[in-house]
Amino acid sequence: MSRAPNEQPRRAAWPFPGDNPLVRARKIAHMYRARLRALDVPACDEADATARMFGEDWAVPQLVTVEDDDVLRPSEAADFLCTSTANVRRLRLAGRLKGIETNEGWRYRVADLRELQNGRPRGGS
Repeated sequence: MSRAPNEQPRRAAWPFPGDNPLVRARKIAHMYRARLRALDVPACDEADATARMFGEDWAVPQLVTVEDDDVLRPSEAADFLCTSTANVRRLRLAGRLKGIETNEGWRYRVADLRELQNGRPRGGS
C-alpha cells in the first residue's frame, strides 16, 4: 500500500499517557543523554557541564539515596517517577498510588512509588 507524498507515517502512542509535553521532552532528552554517554563519555561530561552552567540540573542524573519508608512531597515524588506533579495527583485519585494526607499536604512513601514503577500499584488514597 502506498502513501500520498505528503502523508506522515502513523506515530506510535506515547507509552506514558499521563505525561505532559515537558515531561515527554525531558524523557527524550534523558534517552539521548544515555546514548551519548554510552558512545562518548567525554562529550557527555562536556554536555553535562554546559547543562549545569545554565542551571538545567534536571538533565544530569544524580545519585539519590532513599529508603522505602521515606516520605516524599508531591514534587519529589514526581521527580522520582520522572513525571509531573499533576500526574502524581491523577495516579492517587485513580487509586493507582497510595498517598498520605498530612497537615502540609499529600505525601508519598518511596516503597509505594517503587511498586508503581514496577507495575504493582498498591491502591488506596
